[in-house]
Amino acid sequence: MKLQTADARVAELEARLAAKDQELRETKARYDELRHRIKNDLQGLTFLLAMQARAASQPEYCGRCISRLSSAAALHSILDNERSDVVSMPGYLAALSDTIKKSFGDWITIETTVEPNVNFDHRRAQCVGLIYAEAAMNTLKHAFSSNVVGKIKLQFRRVGDDFEMTVSDDGAGFDPDTTQLGRGIKLMMQIAQQLRGTLRFERLPVGMMVRLTFPASVEPQSSSEQIA
Repeated sequence: MKLQTADARVAELEARLAAKDQELRETKARYDELRHRIKNDLQGLTFLLAMQARAASQPEYCGRCISRLSSAAALHSILDNERSDVVSMPGYLAALSDTIKKSFGDWITIETTVEPNVNFDHRRAQCVGLIYAEAAMNTLKHAFSSNVVGKIKLQFRRVGDDFEMTVSDDGAGFDPDTTQLGRGIKLMMQIAQQLRGTLRFERLPVGMMVRLTFPASVEPQSSSEQIA
């Protein structure tokens, strides 16, 4: 009798375990579907805003939304794929490049070179991604007129005790010493301050370069100090 009771108890526990396992699979399936929808919605919104910017008489008003959505879509994708709170910068910046390129078409080429094995927390990765996205948006708006074929080069590496990111193009340059700062540049400078870093704009023989440098060992500013 005791043996039958033990067998019955085991059977009951196995049934409960099977039910929980089925519930977990169903929950995971719903989660996978939801994250897929969110990813597609973010990319779709980025594409629609990019189309609106090209048609608008003042496309700069769409630029900030485009850069933030592009960064959010790529960051969401890489965090979800890796199932981790740590962001792989090679994967993140490559995904962001891909999102920007898809939004603006084949007339622009983006070359992405990122030092391997660089991992950031969500906040630091977000700051870097926003600066890159905003720099790319400024290039697309100002460096290339009438969808002229052009190239953007992104390089991210560690230099001594600092990280350095450069975003360069082969389009129409400007004189950083005499050109009035627009909203996009001011936004990038604010985000660079959050990284305790510096941001410089350099005229190249052909095109421009944005150079971000920030300490490798310093955390970004607290959320109370972040930009709106």
